[in-house]
Amino acid sequence: MNAERLRIGPETLVATALAAAVLALLGVAWARGLSVFWSDLTYLHHGWRAAPAMLVVAGRAPLWEPALYFGMPMAGTMQGGLFYPVTLFYYLFGFATATALFQALHLFIAGWLCALWLRSCRLSWGASFGGAFLFAFGGVMIARLPFLNHLSTLAWAPALALFFRRPAPLGLALALMVLAGYPTFIPGCAAAAWVAAYAARSKRWSWSVAAIDWVLAAVLAGALSAAQLLPGLELATHSRRSSGVGLAEALTWGFTPADLLQWIGPLAVGLSHFRPSIDWTMCVYLGLVGAAAAAYGACVLPRRRALVLGAAIVGVAFLTLGASHPLSGALWRVLPPLRFVRYPGNLAYIALLPLAALAAAGFSDRRAGPVLVILSAFELLALGRCATPLAPRALFAEPGLLVRTLQKSQGDARYLISPRALQASKGSDIFDWKQRLYGLTNAPYRLRAAANFGEPLVPSSSYAVMDALLSLPSADAAAGWMPWIGAARLLTPEPATSPLLTAETRSLWDISKLRASPVSLAYQLTPQDGAALSVAWPAIPPDAARSALEVRRPREDRFEVSGAGAGWAYVAEPRFPGWTTVLSVPSGERRVTPEPALGAFQKVETPAGPWTLRWRYEPQPWRFGLLATWAAWIVLAAYWYHRTLALGGIQ
Repeated sequence: MNAERLRIGPETLVATALAAAVLALLGVAWARGLSVFWSDLTYLHHGWRAAPAMLVVAGRAPLWEPALYFGMPMAGTMQGGLFYPVTLFYYLFGFATATALFQALHLFIAGWLCALWLRSCRLSWGASFGGAFLFAFGGVMIARLPFLNHLSTLAWAPALALFFRRPAPLGLALALMVLAGYPTFIPGCAAAAWVAAYAARSKRWSWSVAAIDWVLAAVLAGALSAAQLLPGLELATHSRRSSGVGLAEALTWGFTPADLLQWIGPLAVGLSHFRPSIDWTMCVYLGLVGAAAAAYGACVLPRRRALVLGAAIVGVAFLTLGASHPLSGALWRVLPPLRFVRYPGNLAYIALLPLAALAAAGFSDRRAGPVLVILSAFELLALGRCATPLAPRALFAEPGLLVRTLQKSQGDARYLISPRALQASKGSDIFDWKQRLYGLTNAPYRLRAAANFGEPLVPSSSYAVMDALLSLPSADAAAGWMPWIGAARLLTPEPATSPLLTAETRSLWDISKLRASPVSLAYQLTPQDGAALSVAWPAIPPDAARSALEVRRPREDRFEVSGAGAGWAYVAEPRFPGWTTVLSVPSGERRVTPEPALGAFQKVETPAGPWTLRWRYEPQPWRFGLLATWAAWIVLAAYWYHRTLALGGIQ
């Protein structure tokens, strides 16, 4: 056998070592029947991933989700990564297994791309491996394990530096970051790539040529991701986020000057201050060895390069201080781009690429470098294991008694949960915590909520109604509104005291049933009451006679309401672009335009005699985006095919 064929190259060793590290961190836990468990993974990403997967498996496009926020354009909810290729795991496996595969793959992608980039900077494979390991297994990426959209977006960040002057692969990387579900990270990652490229620039560097390459890449990325990007932009323009984040919300969870020691890790701040599952925005550790390597790298790199990278890191660290420093707080108040960022600590990711470059330079010492790389890898794996809470995989499969109780009695009606859900979310164990229907955990079980916690990127009118509901002073006040929002049951921490409610049972929450019967998602109103029904959400519930109408929902993106007699049909479903409404009467049918009612909902004037109203959701941005995406991927595939032929010398 040819000895050359048995030789294993350094790139293979680096890839193997990264894969082994991923298995050590996540694979062993999965083999023991455990899954990563904490934060958004539990009450947001489970709903974002599992509910659409059910529709895809059933053979339907996941366009509308009626269980969340009164009703949501699922295709526009970018954070679920519906069209991201790696989301395929959730269509093939259970949530816990799919999540383990998803996390493992992205840690490997992050490390491998970073190693390739550092190697392209003429560092040794050993030094490149050390810098890449710090990037992929440092605190920033480990803290993002429960934030699947954060993790998958950041995993492609090194590709922006690796393909900085190559528009086609750069555009592909940008498209994958958009599809991954958190495009607000892209400007920061792009800024870091520009800093890295400028630090390593040659005499032939040209800002204008680089800018043209990036414009071409951005156009390609927009076309490749249009199926996700266009619906997402439509939702964003109709949400309360269209004007940015309020300053009070934006400045939550920033660093203090003392917290900057978190970049080193628990050996610098003390174990009592190292709480990654709680203070996840401050989980940014490099480890003692990694931090020392980065400091040493700043000393051995050429002065200009070290100054550029160091200035970028200092600038990011300064912005993470937020309101804890007067000048940093002033920047957050006056710089418009920062109004679209939640939490100063969330900007720490921008420093990752410069830090990886400095650490790799520090690891490049021929004598001490290999030993330092090994010590850093073991330290980061140990810290990663300590920073990653685990729970039995059954946590994501077992619905719990509360879900089973509501599934037996709710039907198509909604439930309303107490605004004290967040304070009451800690049960006797992690299963209680998961099964309290906090956040979006109702979606995989097809239970319809009248208000959800955890995500402000929803239609502004729906958010305003939810905010009004959750600001009500008592269960009695909430009960008066429940018929108008189609809610049959109220969930409270203690028994609700209201003559409008009847106590049913206790299952994590006290469940009370509305006495008014039947509760429906649509009511017939008289001509006078319907015409007078408020457009905006009023201070008190309307005093209008109503009779329940029959509502049928054959699937999530269409429903119909039937009745008879002149008047108005009030429908407790949100108005959003893409819905069409058709009125059918014995003499024929015609399209009608519903009028707004009670803030988020709608009403339609009905004629005498029997009639049926049919709603169908057909979002044009998704259709146009899907066509653009298919066309762009075909063009890209053809480009690469012909380029491969040209490079291979095939005529």
